Amino acid sequence: MERIYLYKSYDVSVSYDNHNWYLNDEAQEESDTLSLEELTLHAQDKAYSLMKEIIVTYCSTFRNLAVLTAAGTSMENGKNGGKTRTELWNSYENDIYAIRDIIAKNNVHASERCNEIIQMQNIEDFLSFVILYEKINGVITDENGIRLRESIENKIADACRLVLDKDNSHHASFLQKITSRKMGLPRVQLYTTNYDTLFEQAAQRLNYTIIDGFSFSYPRIFNGSNFDKDLVYRKHTRVKQEDSFVPGVFQLFKLHGSVDWEKKPNGCILQREKVERPCIIYPASEKYESSYEQPYFEMMSNLQHTLREEGTFLIIAGFGFQDKHIQNIIREAAFQNHNFHLLIVCYGKHQININLHKSEEDKQTDVINIVSQSGTTTDDSKEEEEIWIDGITPSLVPEYLDDKGIPAPNVTVIYSKFKEFVDNFPMNDSYLMQSESSLTPIR
Repeated sequence: MERIYLYKSYDVSVSYDNHNWYLNDEAQEESDTLSLEELTLHAQDKAYSLMKEIIVTYCSTFRNLAVLTAAGTSMENGKNGGKTRTELWNSYENDIYAIRDIIAKNNVHASERCNEIIQMQNIEDFLSFVILYEKINGVITDENGIRLRESIENKIADACRLVLDKDNSHHASFLQKITSRKMGLPRVQLYTTNYDTLFEQAAQRLNYTIIDGFSFSYPRIFNGSNFDKDLVYRKHTRVKQEDSFVPGVFQLFKLHGSVDWEKKPNGCILQREKVERPCIIYPASEKYESSYEQPYFEMMSNLQHTLREEGTFLIIAGFGFQDKHIQNIIREAAFQNHNFHLLIVCYGKHQININLHKSEEDKQTDVINIVSQSGTTTDDSKEEEEIWIDGITPSLVPEYLDDKGIPAPNVTVIYSKFKEFVDNFPMNDSYLMQSESSLTPIR
């Protein structure tokens, strides 16, 4: 069995296989009687222990705490969880094939390229292709005049109208833990590429206040200057002659928009409960161009400014590193800001094809043709068996591991789902302002 790495930093690693678990590649158990499950638990415990040390160290020594979350944090929401890429693709497959059929009638060469993209099942590449095709040939509609690309985009938005599950406490617990810090420090900045409002709903459950760029008056109108505002106790401030910040406040930056944002013809951005056509950046090549428009440009500018500041700790969870405009900003900080630390929480399974004709022992060691989950292949000849394994690999954290699989000095990687990460995130009780009763589920 190939070694599975659960934790990696510049000078420390935690891993396991079916024989032992390892700290810095040194075996830690003498006994051969431990099961694979027991070895895995030993390695996980050590990985989370080291992670806690990293979090405590940098949360206490660095002024700025920033968090970047993406689709992976919305998956674990009970029956209302976010969909995987495959599930999303299947949900608008009829529209995709309808577009393909229309293109096939008009342009053979374009049809061939369209089929190639469909085989890869990459919605971003597909929408990018359709946008380019429509710029040259006009909007694609069905026999009823329905714009098929718009139909797909509506289904993408609908899939993100998630309701916080009554048993989901980890979103609220995460907010509680990251905001439990000294009041004199800058507010926690939570960045997300998600369109859903799970963190907003979790904040409501805690009675927290979100500074998200929208006015506090109704209707809520976006203005970037609102990020410069904060909440303080006036009475306490006058007595102490210093700012007395209200607890339970954090800044929220939705880098790709939100299902509750609406853009008016005059360019004004409103936040409303029910929005038919939300103001979001859909997954396509145009998202890089859109990121330079408001309100997205304001969000990106804040992220770049924060990551360039000295004493910044950035936690990334559930992010696939597919967005180049965000990836470039993070890379710049990781490799040019020497007073910066990056903690990457990653999760993803990898496929291994094993020759069925080999012995069981050989199967464990004959690990070949490892590919990422997004590039799964099947073997109709049944000469190979497909199994799935966990662990940190370069495909999960592209460009942050060197040729030997070692992260940069200011980068730490841990393999974990979001809920397990939150469960093991250390709580700073010294600054905890909300009681555990705040986590009572909203019915």
